[in-house]
Amino acid sequence: MSTTQLDQDQTVRARKNMALLMQRLASVGNAPVAVAIGCDEATVSRMKPEKFQQFCEILAVLDLKVVPKGMRCFDERDIEAILYQAKRWMDHVQGIDQLVSD
Repeated sequence: MSTTQLDQDQTVRARKNMALLMQRLASVGNAPVAVAIGCDEATVSRMKPEKFQQFCEILAVLDLKVVPKGMRCFDERDIEAILYQAKRWMDHVQGIDQLVSD
């Protein structure tokens, strides 16, 4: 394993990236990945320990993370603003009659 110069947050992110990458690779298998990138299975297997770790560290340094395709990412500030507005509105509501429009 390589000695890195990542800060603590980057190290944590790289570890999470690597965990998700390894989980997905285990569920799919080396063969489909190898076919897709035009190499043999053994090459993918050899890449796992060091090259995949380096790739995950690069992503962490670039403030990127690995997420499943079906996930949607939102800016935390946007979500905080929406939650703030929702809480303010709910503080204003005194009863169910206010929620029903005629």
